[in-house]
Amino acid sequence: MKETNPLVCVLISETVHLFELGIAAEVFGLARPEFDHWYDFKIIATNDDVQKAMGSLVLKAEYNLDALKQASLILIPGWSSEDPTISEDLRQLLIKIAGNGCRFASICSGVFLLAELGFLNGKSATTHWRYTHELQYKYPSINVDPNVLYVDEGQFLTSAGSAAGIDLCLHIVRHDFGHEKANIVARRLVLPAHRDGGQAQFIPRPIPKERAGHISPLLDEIRLKLNQDWSVETMAKRAGLSKRTLLRRFKETVGEKPHSWLISERIERAKELLEVTELSISEIAEVSGLVTPETLRHHFRRKVGVSPTHYRQEFHRKI
Repeated sequence: MKETNPLVCVLISETVHLFELGIAAEVFGLARPEFDHWYDFKIIATNDDVQKAMGSLVLKAEYNLDALKQASLILIPGWSSEDPTISEDLRQLLIKIAGNGCRFASICSGVFLLAELGFLNGKSATTHWRYTHELQYKYPSINVDPNVLYVDEGQFLTSAGSAAGIDLCLHIVRHDFGHEKANIVARRLVLPAHRDGGQAQFIPRPIPKERAGHISPLLDEIRLKLNQDWSVETMAKRAGLSKRTLLRRFKETVGEKPHSWLISERIERAKELLEVTELSISEIAEVSGLVTPETLRHHFRRKVGVSPTHYRQEFHRKI
């Protein structure tokens, strides 16, 4: 990132969503002296009055709306889905700020503010599964995806309910500061380093932990040994499942087929190696399990949108 710390502003409304606000504060607002550069963090209220939260708690933000003008990212940690309207002055301010390139991100019902502002017209977005039908009905020009943890549309990012906001915030950290720092933040939160945005919001049929064949240990093993040959047959044998059962468990747990999930994990590993090592493209292809530079370039461009070399150059240009 640039020498000046990017400013994250959290915009709260009259009814504060405490868990979502806590996510934003924990990821972006917590001091991290182990890093040379980190985010600046401000909580902004829509008005000067106290903001009411659950349990008769009231909050008063120190900063006013003028602070939003300097933001690199404005995060909306929940909003009213029934009445997402705002004052005309605030509407025009946020539209102007967006026009200057500021990013906006929402957690759970915070998407309704972004939708009301027109930021998501013609774009894909998500929210908590209980709000997806309402969001699609009220804003038909949005492509609402109810089956993912978060959606990154570049300038505008949205996440599903509550804890999925953590995944989105870590995704933003990964984009801004790279895999290594995102992994450090995740470890401090005692969380997995990465859950892809395309993962399913919930498991339709819970899988008991004590039941033989639970695939979480398999997923952890694969992530540690991405350079090995992981055919579906090998995965099924290692998990003690039939091939058919493994495919079903994968769909239930991560929302996609084993091969697609494996490619995504290998690309994430390749991105990390491009950021923190000087390994050649050939070496990265081998270590990540993609084997050849041609295969790496093909899947990398398909998943990331640029070549591995371009990605490395852009990352090091930022820092």
